[in-house]
Amino acid sequence: MMKAIVDVSTSESDEGYQQPILGGGTMLYLVKFTLLLLTWCCCCWTSSDARDVGIQTELYQPNYKVYHNLSTIYQDLRRMAQQYPGYIHLDESYKSRFGNSQPVIHVTNFSSFSTRRNNVQSSSVSKTMILLSYGEHAREFLPVESMFHLLRNLTVGISSPTDSAAYKYSKSVLSEIDLFIITMMNPDGRRHIETSQNYCWRGTSTGVDLDRNFDWNFGGRGSSAKQTDEEFRGENPFSEPECKVLLDLTSKYSFDVFVSLHSGIRQILLPFTDSHSKKYKIKPLNYENQMKMAKDLASCCKPKLSYRYGLAYELSDYTADGTIYDYLSGARNIPFSYAIELWGDGETKNSKCFDVFNPKSEDLMESVRLIHPMYVNLFTSIIHWKHQQVTNGIFNQTNLKPFQSTFMYFTVVVIVVVILLLLMQMKIPKMFLNRRRVVSLRSLSSTFTFSSLKNNL
Repeated sequence: MMKAIVDVSTSESDEGYQQPILGGGTMLYLVKFTLLLLTWCCCCWTSSDARDVGIQTELYQPNYKVYHNLSTIYQDLRRMAQQYPGYIHLDESYKSRFGNSQPVIHVTNFSSFSTRRNNVQSSSVSKTMILLSYGEHAREFLPVESMFHLLRNLTVGISSPTDSAAYKYSKSVLSEIDLFIITMMNPDGRRHIETSQNYCWRGTSTGVDLDRNFDWNFGGRGSSAKQTDEEFRGENPFSEPECKVLLDLTSKYSFDVFVSLHSGIRQILLPFTDSHSKKYKIKPLNYENQMKMAKDLASCCKPKLSYRYGLAYELSDYTADGTIYDYLSGARNIPFSYAIELWGDGETKNSKCFDVFNPKSEDLMESVRLIHPMYVNLFTSIIHWKHQQVTNGIFNQTNLKPFQSTFMYFTVVVIVVVILLLLMQMKIPKMFLNRRRVVSLRSLSSTFTFSSLKNNL
């Protein structure tokens, strides 16, 4: 497009010329004011879909004789670890800002133990490594209840007859999978709900949304700097001590799958969901395999439940910056990384808070029962994928930690350089020098002297 060029020069002979009414300083203030106004409007627009975290009058509340509260979560996990020591190990060393436990359980058949730690296998056959995370958002009770239903199903088969379906299911999963579960990522937020009766509360004790606090496009428009906003991202990436458990586990172990479990709608989301990836249409590594597995997961519960699946930024105009599953996919290179919304139909004009994310207490057991096939399909699909990897002799290099990948490439370069140096120190075979006699001396490298060539002839 051609730009119009306008001559704005003036002279004393110009007729009808008038000095501008506004001086340069006034114009500068107007420009600054306009930019500030536009920035304020953009902030309002980007956060207009976010929910206020204030208390509302709920349609219904949880019955804690049916739902777990924080105390019974801890009690039941300890009881199961004591009852099944050969299959469940409980780690309560990770703590929140207020010192509440973030229990991590390791579920597997420890008699056939084979875990990859720092990408080193403890036996010739590596188990499939899965990491599940629950309770990131305090108000989402349903995913935690589905976790307990999963644990009950896995452990019930241990003492069942060997020819029963329950025994075969438990044996298959516990023998072929190393399952790590962060059972309550945000205990301070859950405690805040229990004491305040504010079922809209989503964040930590300081209101930070842990799923906006990770170092993946942190601070983008799909988050908020406002502490009263439900998508408050915190001051800096990983500012919340609750992040440590995920960072530690994904540094120690090479996971094949990570799943962040949520509720509020029924969707299976692939990375990425951040605003930068949406703008440039960035897809994750292992995209085709991730889509195939997402399709298998989405078919889990038909016809009663239907799940949408796909790239997060394609399923919705909604973007989210600093999410956990984006970070673990893009920065930690976990081959399969999902955020799964297990339950819900979204918001309606009459909805409040608890009802958007959780069923009524009397409907809870049926809801988790209908959801459970999602876990069955997850285990079946990833075991099948891992068997193919082993059969084809494929060892997923994307599962190397960044330092390990850099060290590997550096080692290869060093080896090549050493080999070249050794070859240069060896005498060049005469047959090659005979071929070089037809070449002009001027074309030879300056690193060779005439005397050295003469001695070799």
